[in-house]
Amino acid sequence: MKNILARGGVEFLAVLLGITISLYIDQKLEESAVVKAERSLLSDLQVSLNQDINYAHGVLEDMRASFEAQEKLIAFPCNDVESLSSNELATLFNNVLRGSVSLFPRYGVYRSLVSNSEMKYIENQELKEKLIDLYDFQFKRYETVDPIITNLYQYGLSKFLVEHFGYYRDKNFQFVETHMVINKDAFCQGTLQKEIMKISSMTGAVHWMLEGIVESMNTVNMLIDEELNK
Repeated sequence: MKNILARGGVEFLAVLLGITISLYIDQKLEESAVVKAERSLLSDLQVSLNQDINYAHGVLEDMRASFEAQEKLIAFPCNDVESLSSNELATLFNNVLRGSVSLFPRYGVYRSLVSNSEMKYIENQELKEKLIDLYDFQFKRYETVDPIITNLYQYGLSKFLVEHFGYYRDKNFQFVETHMVINKDAFCQGTLQKEIMKISSMTGAVHWMLEGIVESMNTVNMLIDEELNK
């Protein structure tokens, strides 16, 4: 009888041990799957983010070129206007209009994270908060302001340049010199400078906003690196 009980006890312990080991293995496999899912999601997000960072740097470069051209035109002496060639003036106008270039953030991976409830796989709370702030606040705020400055350039300044200087670009965005004129009065009476001033402060505000976005993207990118390198 004792032998039967002992054998039964051993069998019970063996079964219990087997179940425990099985549960432990299942837990480890589940944890491994979560880690793998997190790394895959973060890797995809980083690819998208790096594309946005590179594009944003290009937009900032265009805006800086626009600022430089704006300053030259605002300060351009009336007596020196006649020395300008059509190509020189067109180059300044081209550079000014570079300020209308926009950033178009790639939302695909982030929206997939949110819509499929996959944010739960990201365990770093700081990273989660930075992602939400970047995609749901900073990008959205930028996209609210950006159409305003686009309208100022495309329907304000561009129209003025066509009407007063005959300046326009063809379907390939190439300057067409045929109707270009050097309008000295627009310089000397200050009408050109006023049109430039209308876009200058708004361009500065968007430039400042975009610099903040780039800083946030770099922070998120750094946090993703830390997670992937664990």
